[in-house]
Amino acid sequence: MALIWTEPADVTDRWLGSDIPATDEQLTRLLEDAEDTILREFPDLPERLAADPPAVPLLRVQKVAARMVIRLLRNPEGYRQVQEGAGAFTEGRTFGGSQPGEMYLTDEDRADLGNTREGRAFTIDQTPEWPEEAGPAYWFQLGMTYRP
Repeated sequence: MALIWTEPADVTDRWLGSDIPATDEQLTRLLEDAEDTILREFPDLPERLAADPPAVPLLRVQKVAARMVIRLLRNPEGYRQVQEGAGAFTEGRTFGGSQPGEMYLTDEDRADLGNTREGRAFTIDQTPEWPEEAGPAYWFQLGMTYRP
């Protein structure tokens, strides 16, 4: 699968810290995986991006794909927690996320890419219809059921 929306520069421009631990070829492959994951959950995204005006800005899609790749690059081994010690000094790190070391969408990512449909709120009246001759005594009696 070729890249649709993102480029390796989308990741490197958002990377904070020392040198990025991946080549452009590796970033391309990871971005392809990220876009595939996005398309699996949002198959209508190409149509929403092509709409006039776009229902989702392209920059937001690039941001989400880059975030997915950066999460993976920060913890490629999938560690949940790491502790190191030397003498009396110890250091520990706990990695967030429910799926460390995997390509996944967070709830925030889903909200960023979600459908922004405009619609109206509605309610459904679930009150049963009672016969007019049956007053409150009819439906407040114990053991009494509705009989049309």
